[in-house]
Amino acid sequence: MSLKKLLLLTSLGLAVASVGYAEVIDKIVAQVEEDVVLQSELDRKMAQIRSQLIARGSQVPADNVLRKEILDNLILDNIQLQMAQRAGIQISDAELQHFAGQIAQQNGMSLPEFRLKLASEGLGYEVFLNDLRNEIMTSRVREGFVNQRIQISEKEVESIVQAIDSEKQIEYQLGHILIKVPEDADDQTVQYYQDKVQDLRQQIQQGSDFSVIAANHSEGPNAAAGGDFGWKTESTMPSLFSDVVYYMDIGDISDLIRSPSGFHILKLINKRGEEQHMVYQVHSRHILIQPDVITSEQDAQNLLAKIREQVLSGEKDFAELAKQHSKDPGSANLGGDLGWQSPNIYDPIFKDELGKLSINQISAPFKSSFGWHIVQLLGERQEDQTQEMKRNQAAQVLRRRKFNEEMETWLREIRDEAYVKKIVEEG
Repeated sequence: MSLKKLLLLTSLGLAVASVGYAEVIDKIVAQVEEDVVLQSELDRKMAQIRSQLIARGSQVPADNVLRKEILDNLILDNIQLQMAQRAGIQISDAELQHFAGQIAQQNGMSLPEFRLKLASEGLGYEVFLNDLRNEIMTSRVREGFVNQRIQISEKEVESIVQAIDSEKQIEYQLGHILIKVPEDADDQTVQYYQDKVQDLRQQIQQGSDFSVIAANHSEGPNAAAGGDFGWKTESTMPSLFSDVVYYMDIGDISDLIRSPSGFHILKLINKRGEEQHMVYQVHSRHILIQPDVITSEQDAQNLLAKIREQVLSGEKDFAELAKQHSKDPGSANLGGDLGWQSPNIYDPIFKDELGKLSINQISAPFKSSFGWHIVQLLGERQEDQTQEMKRNQAAQVLRRRKFNEEMETWLREIRDEAYVKKIVEEG
């Protein structure tokens, strides 16, 4: 039987009997679903809040005002704690001590010093830990329920990213090709010029030098300079261009852009003014053999050694052997291909073996936590994930904003839906 249930029985008169009367150890101030809020809890929280307000030099509200606010908060915390318990949320003792240590560190103290500080303020360490455990549990159930309610659109993310970029004054170095179209051109003439520009764009995509194409064909003012449009911010280039350039990566060629003067092609040569987020990636493929009751560790190692020799000699194809032998369900049907990935996502041993290889080299058999492997390094690159990073940051900003808004709504809803009976008035 929990302490609260025992105190509930006590407060109902089923406690220590003596000469015809019941001694009430504690009183219930509110019943909340299947639990209760006790007078001792309310008194302790009131003393704690009052002490904190005095320490900050803030005005302490009247007792009846303070009591009502704190009781309402205790009721709301109790509802959330019961939800956390029903959801099976648990905080281990080791995890709890870890959080306690972090709080002590944030206050510039060691954990033993922090415990002494709590004792000097009249708060027992076990009481502190119990409050902390409840706070972590309610926080996690709150995050779980509220996050499910948050919807973030692509349009919202783009709006935040653009706002961030505008503050940084990003500059874009552009290449520009213009093919003019007569103002009075009929549909057939317009189509002629459009086809012409489309052909130039195709040549560029197939490897022709943008600046050479621009110098020979562009009718823009910067044609003689190979179409170099110079460095521009979004505010100093035509809005027709900025709406397109914003979504381009360095080296990209735009689709055709129609303006009153004709058709344009843009190339994003470079950009500056933002912190680039470059991620090292590797392209690899592997074959995994997992020892079992039939295949021993040595059998797995020997099989991979044989497969490796067959590939190196040209007798067999790596991809076909991966489809035939690999036990990795995610890559076997792809010929063992793991795609472009950061090596940090892999098992440490697998990552180390990849790091030893040159392009197209195949490793000797090695064992990771998943089993025995051979792996081939197919390529390396630095991937520009700046846009992805900015979008993630924007989504986090939006989630934080919406979380607070949704949390207030959710808290009102669970309070309205819960059975709550205040046993005594707070006045």
